Amino acid sequence: MILNRRLYTYSLLLCVLALSLCRPANTKIPAFNAQSQINAAADFKAKECNQDVPQPPLYVFADQEQRNVDLCSIAITRLKCPFGGYPIICFGLYTSSPTPEIPWYLNFNALTDERFKF
Repeated sequence: MILNRRLYTYSLLLCVLALSLCRPANTKIPAFNAQSQINAAADFKAKECNQDVPQPPLYVFADQEQRNVDLCSIAITRLKCPFGGYPIICFGLYTSSPTPEIPWYLNFNALTDERFKF
């Protein structure tokens, strides 16, 4: 009797855990949080290169896809000095959909070397 109750309890807990893991995550983050993440990446790179953040900075005007913000901030931190512009992959911040998967034949490091200035 006690074994059946424990088995039932563990099964119920596993089901709840599985359902919570299977839910799609909220992929949008508020504009303020996205702006903070981009600013932190730019400040880190500017300090690493002993220079100022390129002007004008990237501005986030609307809620963003988490993937776009992550790709942009990772690309910024992987730039080589001097930090004179932003990676081309940061254009994803100004689209309304998530940046698609990067094909295996494209080198992410090469993409981060492509920069743009305003």
